[in-house]
Amino acid sequence: MCGIFGYVSFNKTKVDKIRFDKSLMTMLHRGPNFQKSLLFNNDTIALGHVRLSIIDLSNEANQPMSVDKYQITFNGEIYNYIELREELIKNGYSFCTNSDTEVIVKAFEYWGEDCVHRFNGMWAFAIFDTAENSLFCSRDRFGVKPFNYFIDKERFIFSSEIKAIIHYDDSLRIPNYNSIGLFSREGICGEIPETWFDKILRLLPGHNLIVNKNIITITKYYHYPTKTEDISFEDAKAKFAEIFIDAVKLRMRSDVPVGTTLSGGLDSTSIVAGIRQFNNEIHHTFTAHFPNFKDDEYSTAKKTNQYFQLDGNQVNINYGDDYLTVLNQMIYHLESGHLSPSIFPLWKVYEAAKKNVTVVLEGQGADELLAGYIVEFAGFYLLDKLLKGEIQTFLKNYKVIAKQYSSKAILISFLRLKLPSFVKKIIRKYVLKYEKVLIGKLKKYEYTFQPVCTSDSHLGKILRESHQTTLVNLLHYGDAISMAFSIESRLPFMDYRLVDFSMTLPEDYLIAEGKGKFIQREALRKIFPEYINEDSRKLGFPSPIADFFDGNKSLLEGVLLDKRTLERGIFNEKQLKKMIGSDFHSRFEPGRFIFRLLCVELWFRTFIDKE
Repeated sequence: MCGIFGYVSFNKTKVDKIRFDKSLMTMLHRGPNFQKSLLFNNDTIALGHVRLSIIDLSNEANQPMSVDKYQITFNGEIYNYIELREELIKNGYSFCTNSDTEVIVKAFEYWGEDCVHRFNGMWAFAIFDTAENSLFCSRDRFGVKPFNYFIDKERFIFSSEIKAIIHYDDSLRIPNYNSIGLFSREGICGEIPETWFDKILRLLPGHNLIVNKNIITITKYYHYPTKTEDISFEDAKAKFAEIFIDAVKLRMRSDVPVGTTLSGGLDSTSIVAGIRQFNNEIHHTFTAHFPNFKDDEYSTAKKTNQYFQLDGNQVNINYGDDYLTVLNQMIYHLESGHLSPSIFPLWKVYEAAKKNVTVVLEGQGADELLAGYIVEFAGFYLLDKLLKGEIQTFLKNYKVIAKQYSSKAILISFLRLKLPSFVKKIIRKYVLKYEKVLIGKLKKYEYTFQPVCTSDSHLGKILRESHQTTLVNLLHYGDAISMAFSIESRLPFMDYRLVDFSMTLPEDYLIAEGKGKFIQREALRKIFPEYINEDSRKLGFPSPIADFFDGNKSLLEGVLLDKRTLERGIFNEKQLKKMIGSDFHSRFEPGRFIFRLLCVELWFRTFIDKE
């Protein structure tokens, strides 16, 4: 995993090599092992790369890499590069390195733009054809790797991180108040084309971008399956297990140490269980521990470490005096805010992991794929059962889910996802009181992103929506925070084969007996401990932020009610002061909203004030 940077001039203006290199170095954390830039076409085109060496540690694998008439800068991993390499050799190709980077270029030469359909991995890359003077860019199917860009009549600039772009051109440090407003209200961030910088955009997941003779063409190459397949549950279990174990095995390919972030939940336990099917070597795990917190999962993770003979590392999380300092650092790497306070413990986990490993496997992506957020997805599943007249199945599952989470929680979660935008605005204004806090340039906002969610079931539609929105947001912060510590995060549940297969399964294979991820539980039951399967609760990444905010209101007031903050004219002082003084343990959870506003102000100080 690395960092990429590029510049294409449309008016023959030469690239400032010194400024380009300094801009590239703002991403040194993404690639501490090697840095390089190359200029082409009379210095009107530049490609840059910072490398974190994972596969083929030799100098020959450094980038930008020259392969015949092509130049490539690439961030990510193509896990099936060995199989693709063998196929290309059979078709007459030879290789000078053992890297996946060279495989990408040869695959592009052989299959053209369709090469991306053959890649199993995560990527953001740009290939410059020196003969045709064209640039082919691509982002992986689900948005694991970032690709940011700016374009006008004179130039096209792209980068893994926006800080490189705005370092090259300081005039682009302009806030996008629409994007910031959407985040402040709903936590919307990494899943939309807009960034927090006006005119700087994201290439959406599953898209290619081509620059040819000053013309930009963006095309969508990946589409989710839309129909449910007819397959027996036994066959589905066997196929799920086969794909999942292979997905884990592929993501263990590395020339540097690999570990796993382990919670007490099903997904990370599935990963270490999968590893132990083919690998019995020393394997480090890293678990966040919240002393005296009721939802702390360390005790379960400790049992799992002992069960699989793993080298467990306990990471104690303490929201202490350095909270603002760490949050500032996270905002710098995120280049935005994040909807969840859980980024703080994740930061601490990566910080600890760096001492032992360079790569970590993680369980991200399972919940949005397999209906893991049972209280959120149950309403859609139950609706499907009602519409199909399957009353007995409806009642059986409803009783179990309602007992665990309550009927009210199921209804609220269902309505939260399905209510029209104008109703949500009324709730934010009169119930949650958010709208009263947001003023000035944050008062107006527009959400135009509409993901394609075609399915023959209501559960299927909401899962596809979640996979393209909530999950992409989570992937954004996962990449940014792991890369802050020069760690590569790999996600077996994001294997496209597993996604495509799971998206075709009947809803009863995803939710059954009142449990989400039913197919995962049953397919992998024989390889992980029963205590994991017995606990069907979904806690998410626990974070006692309400306790911390309740006890540190002066910290919040010191930032959010500061003169500089209020002079921006985007927060109502009276309403904000009232909300900070409220009970953060109330059912409306004001702590999450306050956390988002805290992120907004720290972002302004970091990127606009240049503090």
